[in-house]
Formats: sequence, C-alpha cells, structure tokens
Amino acid sequence: MPKALSPPPLDPPPPPAQPSDPGVGQPTHRGNEIMLVEIAKLQSDAEYVKLHLSEFRGDMKDVRDRLARLEVNVSHLPSKGFIILVVTTALVIAAGLFTIAPKLQAWANGGSQTSTKQ
Repeated sequence: MPKALSPPPLDPPPPPAQPSDPGVGQPTHRGNEIMLVEIAKLQSDAEYVKLHLSEFRGDMKDVRDRLARLEVNVSHLPSKGFIILVVTTALVIAAGLFTIAPKLQAWANGGSQTSTKQ
C-alpha cells in the first residue's frame, strides 16, 4: 500500500514588528508621565478660559446697561424723517424766495416810486 503523503509542516509566524517610534505602541512609564503633564496643561487652560469667560460676561452686562441708557438719552432727539422734512422744506422756501426775488424787488421799487410821485 502506498504511503499517504502528509502536509508539509507550517512555518511559525514571524515575531511582531517593533515600532521604531517609542511613542507608538504600548504605553510606557514615560508615556504616562507625558499624558499626565498634557492633562494638567489642559486643566490649567480650562481654568483660564473659565476666568476670562466670567470677565467677558461682566463686560457684556455693562455693555447692555450702557446701551439701555443710551437709548433713553437719544429717545427725545428728532427722527431722521423729521430732519429730512425740515431740511427739504427750508430748501424749497429758499428756492422759492430766490425765484421770486426779482419780482419782489421790482414791486418794492415800484411801490416806493409811486408814493414819491404824489
């Protein structure tokens, strides 16, 4: 009887490649220290943000109060429409006077001449 062929033995798997960058892969003791330092920096930055945010809120409250006072102070001033109306009316009156000025002058001169003729 012929001898049964057995499969060739499998090669063992190659060892895992070691990363060339020490920061990549399994965390080391130094990696934990770096992470703790970075977390401490983030916490410190967050405290500064909280501090500046509270100052900003106070400043915005002051701006709102000043804006309310400004609105009260300018509420009695004339509106833009009123100012335009007054200026337009003044220009129309001035243009009318310039237009009829020669007639008024002639009338004034003619009226004084008739009174002197008598």
